[in-house]
Amino acid sequence: MRVLLIRPNSSITAVTFPLGLGYVAAAARAAGHQVSLLDARRLRIDGREAARRALAFAPEAVGITGIHPEKAGVTELAAALRAVAPDLPLVLGGPLVSTSGADLVRQRVVDGAIAGEGERAFVDWLSARQGDRDWSRVPSLTWRSGDEARANEPGPFLTDLDAITPAWDLIDPPRYWKTFGRSTLNMLSRSRRNAAIFTSRGCPFGCLYCHNMFGRKFRPRSPASVLAEVEMLRQKFGVEEIELVDDCFNLDLARAKEIARGLARLRPRLHLSFSNGLRADRMDEELIDLLKAAGTYRINYAVESGSERIQKLAHKNLDLEKTRAIIAYTAGRGIFTLGYFMLGFPGETEEEMRRTIDFARASKLHAAGFFYVTPFAGTELARLFPLPPERAGTLEGHDYTSLGVNLSAVPDPRFQEIMRQAYRGFHFAPDRMWRTLRVVPKNLRTAWSVLVVGIMSLTDFRRF
Repeated sequence: MRVLLIRPNSSITAVTFPLGLGYVAAAARAAGHQVSLLDARRLRIDGREAARRALAFAPEAVGITGIHPEKAGVTELAAALRAVAPDLPLVLGGPLVSTSGADLVRQRVVDGAIAGEGERAFVDWLSARQGDRDWSRVPSLTWRSGDEARANEPGPFLTDLDAITPAWDLIDPPRYWKTFGRSTLNMLSRSRRNAAIFTSRGCPFGCLYCHNMFGRKFRPRSPASVLAEVEMLRQKFGVEEIELVDDCFNLDLARAKEIARGLARLRPRLHLSFSNGLRADRMDEELIDLLKAAGTYRINYAVESGSERIQKLAHKNLDLEKTRAIIAYTAGRGIFTLGYFMLGFPGETEEEMRRTIDFARASKLHAAGFFYVTPFAGTELARLFPLPPERAGTLEGHDYTSLGVNLSAVPDPRFQEIMRQAYRGFHFAPDRMWRTLRVVPKNLRTAWSVLVVGIMSLTDFRRF
């Protein structure tokens, strides 16, 4: 079967690698299908142009991916495809499924939606299309029966992650290095010749606000598999920087250290960054030293709150004292250290928000991101604190940088002013500005990041 995988265009500025589509493409090819990949975000083309290019491939089935802020882009793309090929089967994957998958199926925007890990389920969906079309047997699929959307039970997660790798030839990293804007989540990358990889899937901690697409069981790749993929990216594409995007890279310290030792042996040495937030209380000084030796110049830590009560409420349960010490050690090793924080948990008071801001300001962090707690559909937070029916659609188009729903005990105007104060008070401290300038990469991307932070500090910020 001729299969086309598409990422829609959107207002998101970062043109990151479509790793999810890369993994699904590899699985579909292994099952004998002919696969092509079209990234409308990289090309910056609208739905009509994407549909025109799609027809040139003459696909027999199309898979579309999307994250929550891309719902409008997914809808536009699907409508454009329907306009030129009404009978072309469309299935949706990616994080957007957890918030809007059933609605988009019910509204006939797409024919089906696959939740969570998509490789096996997408291949099963293709097989069903070629066979009996019994959608009830495709795991993790939401499909339409009459005017209703039915969700099948989730299928088992993949256990041997060493056996899968993205179709890097279809992604083709050099194409992303030539696009305007950044090709990774990292706004401060040292080299334009970068690539992002997963070394594991799953996180056992069950935070209240997390979609947890890859489940609660930690499933690591072997160090040998990770190092082989890195070496392939170096040899085949000339990659000079690796961004590790695991949910919980450092859960298994021994494995993390073995990967770091292997990366440290590479010559020339790579640049390494961790854009997803690591758990600081799962770090130790030896791992930080090994990562530094391997070329790590940036580590982000997901702290979320400086309040013990909020830590328990959020199911984060972070050891704040160890976190403070690990942040100081990381920054002391000359690694750019950023902390992620969230304000607005259910019932959170202004005093508790201040504890979080004070924790950040008293720490040795070089930078901090403060985000609004948002009860997106598909999270435990949304289940425990459901929106009333009249507010059900109000989070469309929102992300964690805008106040969509206020669950805290602080009124909206005051809450937004506290957020502005958090950015101003943290980033405009002279000693921190000096320490940060010493370790950040000196390039145009850094200048852009400084501009963004300045705007965030002075205004009620939106997505950049």
